[in-house]
Amino acid sequence: MKGFKNPMTASFLLFLMALFLITCDRNSDSIDPTGLTGVYTCQESSVHSGVRKYFIEIDKVKDAEDLYIISNFHNLGENDFIYAGYIRDTLWIDNQILGGVKIDGEGPVEGNFRSIFLYYETDDGVTVLDFYANYTR
Repeated sequence: MKGFKNPMTASFLLFLMALFLITCDRNSDSIDPTGLTGVYTCQESSVHSGVRKYFIEIDKVKDAEDLYIISNFHNLGENDFIYAGYIRDTLWIDNQILGGVKIDGEGPVEGNFRSIFLYYETDDGVTVLDFYANYTR
C-alpha cells in the first residue's frame, strides 16, 4: 500500500474527515424524544372560529417536575402563556385564566412527543367554546 508523499495532504485529509465527523448530524431529527419542550405547529379548530394555524412553544418550568409553559397559547401572542401539567402521557390545563378567559383542557401526548391532541374549553363568563388543537413537530 502506498502512503502519501506529501505529509500536508495526509494532514489535510485527516482534518477534513475529523471536521465531517464533528459536524455530521448522526440523528437528523432534532426533536428531543424524551421531552415535551420545543416548538410545535398548531392546527386549531372550532365550530365558532374555523381552522387556524400558528406556532406554540413549550418550555419546562424550572424546579417543577411536571409543569410546563405553553407560549402563544390560543394564538394570543408570544408573551402570553399558560401553565400545563404533564402526567402519564397526558397534557392538562386546569382552571387557567388568560386574557380574561378561563381555560380547561387535556389531551394525549403521542408519537414519542411528536404530537399532542389537546381538547380545551374557553369560558368568558357568558359563552363556553370548544377547541381542538393538534400540536405537531
